[in-house]
Amino acid sequence: MKKIQDFAIGRLKVEEDFGFQKMVLAERDALQNSTDSPSELSVRATVDTSALLTASLDAFATAFDEFDAALKDSASVPSTAVAAAADDDRDDAWRGTSAYVKALLKHPTAETRDGAAEAKAIIDKYGDPTALSQAEESGVLHNLLQDLKAMTQEKRTAMSLDVWIDDLEAKEEAFIAAARQRTAEKTGRTVGVIKQKRAAADTAYRELVDTVNALTLLEGDAAYATFIDRVNVLIDQQRTVLKTRTTLNTKKREEAENEGEQGETDSPSVI
Repeated sequence: MKKIQDFAIGRLKVEEDFGFQKMVLAERDALQNSTDSPSELSVRATVDTSALLTASLDAFATAFDEFDAALKDSASVPSTAVAAAADDDRDDAWRGTSAYVKALLKHPTAETRDGAAEAKAIIDKYGDPTALSQAEESGVLHNLLQDLKAMTQEKRTAMSLDVWIDDLEAKEEAFIAAARQRTAEKTGRTVGVIKQKRAAADTAYRELVDTVNALTLLEGDAAYATFIDRVNVLIDQQRTVLKTRTTLNTKKREEAENEGEQGETDSPSVI
């Protein structure tokens, strides 16, 4: 007798759990024939088993939709727009600084041209960060600003560069503040609404599994075999993901422990 395997979906990460449930829900058509009309046993029974299956499927679909909505809502917290605007501002500040330095390469004063050439070399070293991810851009801008501020005061003054450096740094700090606020808001929602909706969807999934497995005992698995087989394949795939993650984490832990032991061995003894 076929049955859907037991699976602790709570071990999955939020995004993995969502993806798994979405794929399970996509297989609901495999149960459609089971819910079209009561089976012979259902007609004789006090409870219509097809109605039980339909109710279980509908409950799972509703819980999943609410889980989906919670995830989408977390991606649109109020500070998201603020962070996006701050990101645009720092992009414009970088472009303005780069264009200004490039223009100074044609300055009539040799001292200014020399400073511009040094600043241009620094900017070119890091490239255009505006097309990078927001986190990567922050890393580039941090290093760029450090290098520009490391130029001599005389060169920066001759170029009137400090006002551009200060503006770019202020725009970057404004973005960092907005990004932190965005993270805090998303974190609050993740541990709140998303956690609640995920738990409800997980419960609805387990109840669907229990319903299908119970119906196979009552009616046989002929009407449910396709759905059961497909869900079991999805479960096996997720188990592989969990097993791989465990293996990698164990390997990293062992490597860290070995490095620690090696460090102790290499350390000179104190007499």
